[in-house]
Amino acid sequence: MPFRGPKGTNYGVSTPTMQEDRIAGRLGGKRVRGSGSSMYSKADVRDVSLAGVEDDVEFLVECKQTKYASISVTWKWLLKISAEANAVQKEPALAIEIKGGERDPNCDRDWVMVPARVLEKLVGKKNITD
Repeated sequence: MPFRGPKGTNYGVSTPTMQEDRIAGRLGGKRVRGSGSSMYSKADVRDVSLAGVEDDVEFLVECKQTKYASISVTWKWLLKISAEANAVQKEPALAIEIKGGERDPNCDRDWVMVPARVLEKLVGKKNITD
């Protein structure tokens, strides 16, 4: 059982805010205050960009986590982040953290999903549907 600190804080346990801060730091973005609950600032992490890729790619990232060994990605989540990203001319990304299961040093705890068309752009392949 993790140590409980002030006001029931679990030390050693990742909270949604800690995940958002970690993802923002790893990707060079900024965490959105209030987890995007503002009418004007959506998603959880913003200002993530990949300079040097054709037409600099910028992302809006939604963060999700589970304490279990698996997570179900819902169509609703994908629609939400896609709509929010399109509204600000950015690409959508979904970051997940699965906290359940055994820890393995060969497997990252943070994973990021992007649409296939975005990955094609990142690896330099032309999208065949365009």
